Amino acid sequence: MDARVIERPFGSFERMLALRYLGAKREHGGLALISIVSVIGITLGVWALILTMSIMNGFRLELISKIIGFEPHVLIDTRGLPTEQIDAMMEDLRTRPGVVSVSPTSEGMALASAYGRSDGIQVRGIRPDDLRANELVAHSITDAMEQRMLAMTNPEALSGRYPQADGSLETFGADGAMSDNIVIGAAFASALGVGVGDRIKLTQSNGPRTVMGQSPGSSREFIVSAIFHVGNERYDRYAAFLPLDAAKALFRYDEGYQNVSIRLANPDADAAEAFANKLTSEGLPYAESWKRRNGTYVTALIVERNVMRLILFIVVIITSLNIITGVLMLVKNKARDIAILRTIGATRSGVVRIFMMTGTILGMSGVAIGVGLGVLFAIFIAPIQHFLEGLLGVQLFPADIYMLDSLPAQLQWSEVAWVGGAAFVVTLIMSIIPSMWAARLNPVEALRFE
Repeated sequence: MDARVIERPFGSFERMLALRYLGAKREHGGLALISIVSVIGITLGVWALILTMSIMNGFRLELISKIIGFEPHVLIDTRGLPTEQIDAMMEDLRTRPGVVSVSPTSEGMALASAYGRSDGIQVRGIRPDDLRANELVAHSITDAMEQRMLAMTNPEALSGRYPQADGSLETFGADGAMSDNIVIGAAFASALGVGVGDRIKLTQSNGPRTVMGQSPGSSREFIVSAIFHVGNERYDRYAAFLPLDAAKALFRYDEGYQNVSIRLANPDADAAEAFANKLTSEGLPYAESWKRRNGTYVTALIVERNVMRLILFIVVIITSLNIITGVLMLVKNKARDIAILRTIGATRSGVVRIFMMTGTILGMSGVAIGVGLGVLFAIFIAPIQHFLEGLLGVQLFPADIYMLDSLPAQLQWSEVAWVGGAAFVVTLIMSIIPSMWAARLNPVEALRFE
């Protein structure tokens, strides 16, 4: 045989031998069962990594969407400023590009009491029109009412997505500072045992300080006009809305406003942070983005995502170790062939390439199948979940708890490419190790007993 054909790196001769060894039956010295197991293990590892990361991305986007839907994107602290200066500031902010709305707000802690139960709550004063414009809160109430109307004609159609939302925002703040409306979350309503139309007594905690200590502040009763359920325990359990004038009266904040809330057309974390920093650099009062206000949540999501990615990637590495065993067993079975190849002119590097291609093909088969399954499961997660629920007769992801019809999965192609590329590098490394051992075989020793 022409030596140039044998020595050509990754040439037709080396590719032919690698594919021939892959296709050989086990009784003829082909691949062992461990090699098939390694392919299955890599497939499952890559599939789990892509699917898990897609679901975590989906939950992350759901959580962030709740935050940017419920809270202002940028909050300016305007305490101590006169009303005229704040109004002029808001007019200037409304003219800036990318600003959707600018509104004054007020916040404070209060003790809520009803039917012998008491609990702390964060009260947010907001203008009625601004609350109605908050799609996350308003839609959680209107969607619930629409579902109840649908259930009256077709009970089976009630999905229970907003089972605890109730009431209406139509009368919220209609009487100005004398308005007695309050809008609370579903979890807080359940904790106090109240519903729409019930009365709640709010006692603000910043009363005058006396020789006996801090005295209770002013108290006032409010009627629950609406109950929202946005699907985030932090808001459903610990947030309530009052008309802005009523909140200022409750907390005895007569001059100006405590905060100015800004909503942006692009609420991305970096964009909101850059906008807040720009306002601060211009000499405006301290501005804080939603990312900074919720830094604990954002940091926890990033850490959790990175740790989960690391753990699952370690699983991929562990399953790839089986490639070493499979190729080593193939090398042992093909020791005679290796000796013959060396005697007819094959180099050590040529032997390395042959068995490296064999192991790499095994690994890439698992990676390719795993990537395909992961992408398909992430795209069609909803019908797959509903099929399994119908098959098993159980609800895997209760909609009335998570406010989601199915598991949220957000596929990021950059992440798929990262997983596929990293898995390929791992399988390549695992293939090189036994291939180098094959190249060190002594042809004389291998043929001595043949």
